[in-house]
Amino acid sequence: MSADRPVVARPPVRNADGTFTVPTSDAGPVRILCPSWCISEHGYRHPPAKAEITHRGNPVWALADVPEHGPVSMVEVGLVQWPYSDRAQVFLCITTDDGDVECGPTGSRAVAASLRRHADHILTMVGQLESIRAEGL
Repeated sequence: MSADRPVVARPPVRNADGTFTVPTSDAGPVRILCPSWCISEHGYRHPPAKAEITHRGNPVWALADVPEHGPVSMVEVGLVQWPYSDRAQVFLCITTDDGDVECGPTGSRAVAASLRRHADHILTMVGQLESIRAEGL
């Protein structure tokens, strides 16, 4: 194999007991048990390091069906965990224009509060929009 060609990971093995065996780059085959919320099949393009094995929950997008554009996605949230890393707790992964942000309960509540404030601001601006349109401007 040439040095410039990436190593492609072998697919994980689903074991009879529901666990997966994932080939890793640093720890050999690792047998993992997924939490009930994990939807990952644990396939990786390249063999991950053991600490990179990731549990992912079903992501949910905040969507609005806008008459002018159809469905518009705004923010995605889902559970995520790296069970063999130094950050082994479960986080809420929030996908924004700035990328993915992993938050614990306090940070997640702060994001929810900010989204509520922003929704209130949008409603205030809707009132302004309606007034402007009513004036014919």
